Amino acid sequence: MTGRGPLANAEPGYSLPVFDRIAPAPSPTVLAAQIDLHSGPGDVVADLFGRGGWVARSAVDHQRRAISLESSPLTRMLAEVVLRPPDLRHLDAAFQGMAASPRRESSLKASIDDLFATRCATCSRTLVADEVTWSVDDDAGTAGLARPITWHYRCAICRDQRGGGEHRQAPLDADDQRRAAADVGVDAARAILRARFPDVPGAASLADELLDLHTARQLVGLWAILERIESDLRAAPVLAALRLALLHAILPASRLARQPGRTSALRVSSGHVQLAAGGQFLERNPWLAFEDAFRLVRGFVQRLDRGSMGPIQARLGEDLRSLGEGTAAAVLGLAGATGQHVLRDDSTAYGRTAVTPRVRLVLGQPPLRPSLERLATAYHGTSWVLGREAASMLPVDALAGSSLRVPRSWQAVEIRRGLEAIEPVMARDGRVIQLVEGGPEAMAAVVMGAAAAGYRLLSARLAGPDDEAPGIVELLAPNGRLPPGPRTRANVGLESVPGGAGDPNVIPGRGMFAPPERFDQRPYSAPEAARIVTESAVETLRARGEPARYERLLGGILVGLDRAGQLHRLAATDKPAAALAEPTPAAPEESALGAGEADRPKAQGSVVRSRRAAERDADADPVERLLSLIDEALTRPGQRRLTEIEPGRWWLADRDDVDQAAAPLADRVEWAVFSLLSTAGPIPEAAFHERIASLFVGHDLPDEGLVRACLESYRSMASTPDGLITGDDLLRRSQEHTELLALIATAGHRLGMRVWIGKREQTRRLGAGSLGDLLEPSEQRAYLGGISRAADELLEVDGIWYIRGKLAFLFEVEWTAMLGDPLLRRHARIPPDDSLVRFLVVAPERTELLRYKLERSPLLRAALEQGNWHFIKSDDLRAFLARDPLTLADLEPFLGLDPEVERTGEQLPLFDGPANPDATAGSGA
Repeated sequence: MTGRGPLANAEPGYSLPVFDRIAPAPSPTVLAAQIDLHSGPGDVVADLFGRGGWVARSAVDHQRRAISLESSPLTRMLAEVVLRPPDLRHLDAAFQGMAASPRRESSLKASIDDLFATRCATCSRTLVADEVTWSVDDDAGTAGLARPITWHYRCAICRDQRGGGEHRQAPLDADDQRRAAADVGVDAARAILRARFPDVPGAASLADELLDLHTARQLVGLWAILERIESDLRAAPVLAALRLALLHAILPASRLARQPGRTSALRVSSGHVQLAAGGQFLERNPWLAFEDAFRLVRGFVQRLDRGSMGPIQARLGEDLRSLGEGTAAAVLGLAGATGQHVLRDDSTAYGRTAVTPRVRLVLGQPPLRPSLERLATAYHGTSWVLGREAASMLPVDALAGSSLRVPRSWQAVEIRRGLEAIEPVMARDGRVIQLVEGGPEAMAAVVMGAAAAGYRLLSARLAGPDDEAPGIVELLAPNGRLPPGPRTRANVGLESVPGGAGDPNVIPGRGMFAPPERFDQRPYSAPEAARIVTESAVETLRARGEPARYERLLGGILVGLDRAGQLHRLAATDKPAAALAEPTPAAPEESALGAGEADRPKAQGSVVRSRRAAERDADADPVERLLSLIDEALTRPGQRRLTEIEPGRWWLADRDDVDQAAAPLADRVEWAVFSLLSTAGPIPEAAFHERIASLFVGHDLPDEGLVRACLESYRSMASTPDGLITGDDLLRRSQEHTELLALIATAGHRLGMRVWIGKREQTRRLGAGSLGDLLEPSEQRAYLGGISRAADELLEVDGIWYIRGKLAFLFEVEWTAMLGDPLLRRHARIPPDDSLVRFLVVAPERTELLRYKLERSPLLRAALEQGNWHFIKSDDLRAFLARDPLTLADLEPFLGLDPEVERTGEQLPLFDGPANPDATAGSGA
């Protein structure tokens, strides 16, 4: 069982640029779907590794209560704005008040602008420069050898009087040079800012190098803005929004701004900031950079209010008890031991009985593996806007290294700690849903961490290359009840008893009649685990009825290993968590920035997996050990039930398994799409995807690309996103099918051949008779064994032209793109022969869907090649059969999904006959 699929039209998450680098937001539509599916109004939804309060926001919007344990202080600050967006009027007033607040002899804005004062090179009016171009002459890129060369400013007077653009530039004169080198009191500002950066062991100069990214004027200006933000008394959401604005102004007001509007990423290696050698950089006016960042944050807040979730003002509490008393709708904390106090279950708090609710749903994403780029960005931004104490919570020690390679077991350990912390307050029927991005390794890390914490795996689905939605892992808490559990004869659920149905600690015994046993009753067995891997993969492929990618097999394999208790046994044999989670130096060929979730390619093909298994130490990392087990079981030399028919795609090797396989999933999805469009009437696109997702569960989860391809093939041109309809009518298509078979039978007689019509087709009504009446008496009693040894299968072919003992043309007429039955079943039993030529007549509307199916199915491609198949569109076949005289030599230009007659316009001669006198007269008039 691999669960229910997510929405096919998953809307991408949105956030601010800095957080897109360090903590990308999840899809709001996927969050909403999972919350609706696994919880009800009033339930508590928790996010153990928050990325800005997005899960909590969606939960509150759906009338749930929420707990969000944020992954870092920066995401905790973002969650303050996401859950309680400030009123735009209050935010604008705070910004304007900052600009006009007194500083020295003038206001904050004026004092910063004075640092960048200059004169227009044309009209000599005093104005404020936007930025200054500095030239760096040395190879090391140190600030001491940089010199200003050009001012960039705006002069509206010159634009109005002399024309041209408002933005202008000019070289620095003597006054500008003197102003650029003047003492602006940077030492005091630098000392205060330096104290906000915690020391990094082994990188004592890193904080100073980060401050050296700014010129003296920029440091003074940014410090003045920060001082005003922290000194004024404001509401928490407004304060957080102003901090976010400053966060997005720091790098644009630094040496990383190489071009207008473009800022390079911050890179740190071996405890030093990495800058490009030589070249130029822009000294951006810090107040203008803050203004730009404020507009960005203001637009973000405005989008929060106008988004699909609407305006939200969540009341925040301190712990789980505050949610039960009804005084709060959400709780914010930090992930890890320091933030897990919000999960305490104290029923006697304050000397009275408190109502402590149970967590119904744990929803979120696994923690992101640290990389040097993410860590450096978080360290730099946290120190600037939140200070030394908040930045000390980050693992800053790794910044002293030249690279950072965090093992996958780090994710597993973090997931284990989070799940163990929340397990005491989980409801018995609660669920844990993790949205996984990052390939097989990320999913294996989630599964291994959950198994180590005692959770059971209910379903797993890894996202494929064409999927927009992430992968999904569904878990059951140790105190839960495995579905379906014990039930009465009236189908009423019962409480499970230890050792009985629904007990999550019980697994099936080894033999057919063996009693159930606990999952920890026997030790881990690698041969038994390999056998389960094979059986689970075979079960998945038989249920799908078509080859599947490795990503599709992995979910079913992991569920099978959990059902047999092997995941828990494997987790019990692993090394201590502390030893596994230690970061190790990266390999020389690995980039320091390559530890991201999506940076590693997905496993495709036995070559990749064999290399992966050979290069990794299976005993050092439980995640790598699990994947190596699966890879070796699938690719072992004695594997007789599975075969990799092409890189990354697997199919059944045993004939008995193939015979027991279901109809191809692609055909079943296609028929479901047509049936839904033709019977449900105008249906909204979102509802359509929901209905399709509910029809295919478990191993039958289809690829999102397949659903989209079927929808595009069957939807009418009159369809809209609010009302999908189809132009296909089953009765009309059946009549067209009958008429086309009649044309084929008549044309076969015109060619002087004998004709056959399939037995099930002969009873179709045609005029006053039936299709069988088109056959001559001798043809109706003919024995087809002279065409092929598979005479019984030939009886079911739609139409045949043949000359006994010489050649035969076999026609299969389909108005759908469902090729499994004719190609893989019926004609698979008709052996190929040079005297047999097979034609698949298809509707023109199915052309693109056929291309998609052929591209994704190596079985169909092999069947087409081995069976000597030729495609011909139904309208092209009609045009060919209408020719007079009719000769087989004229058939070739009509063959194929992209026939020659459509590319060269050979059908135009049909209009080159004698002109219609009426039409000629009309055109002459």
